[in-house]
Amino acid sequence: MTKHSKENHRTGDPGRAEARLRLPGRAVDIGVCLALAAMGIWFVAEALDMPSGREAFAPGTFPIIAGGALALLSLLQLGLSVAGRGTLPMVEVQRPLWLVIGMAMMLVFPPAVERLGYYQVAVVWVPVFGWIAGIRSPLGLIAATLIVLGLGKFVFEMLLGTPLP
Repeated sequence: MTKHSKENHRTGDPGRAEARLRLPGRAVDIGVCLALAAMGIWFVAEALDMPSGREAFAPGTFPIIAGGALALLSLLQLGLSVAGRGTLPMVEVQRPLWLVIGMAMMLVFPPAVERLGYYQVAVVWVPVFGWIAGIRSPLGLIAATLIVLGLGKFVFEMLLGTPLP
């Protein structure tokens, strides 16, 4: 087998080579840091609007902690990237179209859950996202879906007492 056919055999698509995109490492680092910092700030802003009571852990506690840490660490890394600390190699993105589709799915997930409900969306979204991420085993897709649904039920609803929409 040639290197090209071995690669296509591994990806499960024998008919064509996967697309690749090469980008400067520093630009990728800065872009990712900005996106993650914005997401962390968004988490905190949304969590501040959540109802709070006298409990030690209100529904917004985890998003505030996670979002704050995400924003803070992303901004720290952004500063290091802009300052030019170290050299970053070129980044090669394999399957860039699938990457964009996966990112779009991440953005669509929260509004879809709000409109349709967590379990209804997750039962469709998880196997589709798993396929995009490269899981080709039907048992793997079913297992991933059951794990995500189980975590929602047992961790959030039963353990934390936070009902999912």
